[in-house]
Amino acid sequence: MEKRKQKYFNECFLEQNKIEYRHYQENILKRCNNQNSLIVLPTGLGKTIIGILLIINRLKKYNNFGKIIILAPTRPLVMQHFEACRRLIDIDKEKISFLSGQIPPLKRIIIFQNSRVIISTPQVIKNDLMRSRYNLEEVPLIIFDEAHRTKGNYAYCFIADEYINNCKDPLIIGLTASPGKDFLNIQELCDNLFIENIVFKNYDDDDVREYIHDIDIILEKIELPIKILELGKIIEDLFNKFLKFFIERNLINPQKKYYSKLDFLRIAEDLSFSLKYQELVNSGYFDNEEYLNRLNFKDPKIIDIVHKKNLNIHLIYSYCSSCISLLHSKDILETQDISMFKNFLEKSEYKAELDNLSSKRIVTSKHFKLIKSIIENNDIQELTHPKIEKIISLIKTEFEKYSNKKILIFTQYREIAEKLKNEINKQFSTVLVAEKFIGQSSKINDIGYSQREQIQVLKSFREGKINILTATCIAEEGLDIPNVDAIIFYEPVASEIRYIQRRGRTGRYSDGRCYILIAENTIDIPFFKVAQRKEKTMNSVLINSDQLDLVENIIRENISISNDIQKDLSKSELIKDFKERKEREKEILAHKSIDKIIQEIDEFSKSDKYKILRNHNITFLSDITNINKNKLENKMLKMKKQNFNNKKREKRVYLNKNLKTIIKLVGTYNIDGKIELEKLKKLAEFEEIVDKKFYIHFNQACNLGYLRKNNNHVELIKSLD
Repeated sequence: MEKRKQKYFNECFLEQNKIEYRHYQENILKRCNNQNSLIVLPTGLGKTIIGILLIINRLKKYNNFGKIIILAPTRPLVMQHFEACRRLIDIDKEKISFLSGQIPPLKRIIIFQNSRVIISTPQVIKNDLMRSRYNLEEVPLIIFDEAHRTKGNYAYCFIADEYINNCKDPLIIGLTASPGKDFLNIQELCDNLFIENIVFKNYDDDDVREYIHDIDIILEKIELPIKILELGKIIEDLFNKFLKFFIERNLINPQKKYYSKLDFLRIAEDLSFSLKYQELVNSGYFDNEEYLNRLNFKDPKIIDIVHKKNLNIHLIYSYCSSCISLLHSKDILETQDISMFKNFLEKSEYKAELDNLSSKRIVTSKHFKLIKSIIENNDIQELTHPKIEKIISLIKTEFEKYSNKKILIFTQYREIAEKLKNEINKQFSTVLVAEKFIGQSSKINDIGYSQREQIQVLKSFREGKINILTATCIAEEGLDIPNVDAIIFYEPVASEIRYIQRRGRTGRYSDGRCYILIAENTIDIPFFKVAQRKEKTMNSVLINSDQLDLVENIIRENISISNDIQKDLSKSELIKDFKERKEREKEILAHKSIDKIIQEIDEFSKSDKYKILRNHNITFLSDITNINKNKLENKMLKMKKQNFNNKKREKRVYLNKNLKTIIKLVGTYNIDGKIELEKLKKLAEFEEIVDKKFYIHFNQACNLGYLRKNNNHVELIKSLD
């Protein structure tokens, strides 16, 4: 790559001599200034910078008002954008803010009102919009980072829809390195973000080539030792024994050359779905075509086989679980390490002791006993996976041949990240330092990294105090990880998104090497081929984007600001005695007649103060509930009763903020009074209630009688009054 003369983007609202000029970035800007655009750019080509340059253009257009929103899926990414904006955008730094669930709602309203650039996770914005705390009328640009997440019920979809329907001059920018594996996934993304224009750049484009370096993809094929092959064959024999259960009952195709975990997951999915909706289909309440589209097996349907042969449904689920466990154990043995495989054996024994039928079926087999015997009678070092030795060899090559002291190793599992860290530090104790880099969630005997710990590890890596990171998927998406000259994949990944994101961590400032370790005759091989095929398909769709059905004819007009909105409310007026005022209002209302209250509400709704408050997005109960006399009477009777009971009760149970939030989440998102525990945990995560904190407050909510855990679901017993 030829050396270029240093040149910068220097414009109004931009800090001078901070952003190096790149021709392809200017070309992208020209195409995206006035259309909702999906920008697909490989990791390392500056998606964040393009976002900032687009912000500058909108700040120029709306010089005196308007707000820009940047959405990112995780808190570390939010903070990364926040720091970049404060460093590069030349406006009052107090006007650049971030929002999180830890900030109280009223304070978030004030921050939103007083800021020009707002960075947030999407769930916080979604929650505030749903509660009318503010709106998107004066937002001339929203940037959706890691836009490939815009599908299903993810908050990006809700926000995009609200934005298009409420802003007169909307501009949506989706940023991603990999929008999806095929036409349907990319089309769904474009639909959900109302995309009018797709900009796709890759390393081969003329305006990009001068800014990038070569990345050599090196496949390192690993031959498995005889003992691991022997153990794998024993697992395979036991799996084939269980497979007969499905073949004999016509539940699976006996001609398949290869069976995956997905085959058995699909059988269980079809069975669960049919049991839930079959009666509705038969009664005509559920469309038969839609029902069939949701099934994996249609001719014949799994449920039809079950009914025809009068099969034991619980036994089918149990055998599905056994087969999935065996296939998973074989993958771990052949592609990870014997230490993880031993953990699987121990967990299976523990579950069997708890009368888990699928585990007991495995543990009581002669195959399981033979596996245990082989492991116990052999030196554990002889069973260590050869990938670990290969990684040590690659690090030596990088250090001695290329003088490289900065390497990033990706692995699927935390246990392997820990093992690699320890082995590298043992082998290179005098010259190199390795550290693991993992996510925040914690498991039993496996405490995750806090955000502060993550930031500190990256800082040490950037400063050269740490030379090698052994990282899980947390390092794949968006985080500002320092450039490295070599990346090692401990195993291939089948996801084209993760494959592209991992690979893009090298070759930014000099030629890079990407080593991919592939264990021969294992699941590593199809995973690598699948990721390559998906990337090829994705690129084909993006290059020929005219086949996509993009949005057309969005009518735009300049956003105007009304005189009422320009009137300012002081912070103190918004938050003055907020908590005390709510309780005082309850007390006053509880002693007034219904007619008197309705009269006062009617008079207030016609007042100038009401209009000013509404223009500042202050929410009123009557606006949300369409309140009438009967509703109000019921509400007031309830308040009077509560007021009476409160006076009788001397001791009150204190419910802290996190506990209340969990109860409210169940109250808001439950379906027929129930919500999946995993879904609740994800919702709580957006409110910064994670790991141990979640379980402490969740258990407290159950103990106080608000919630009840029923298997994998949570039931709402009573809501917060």
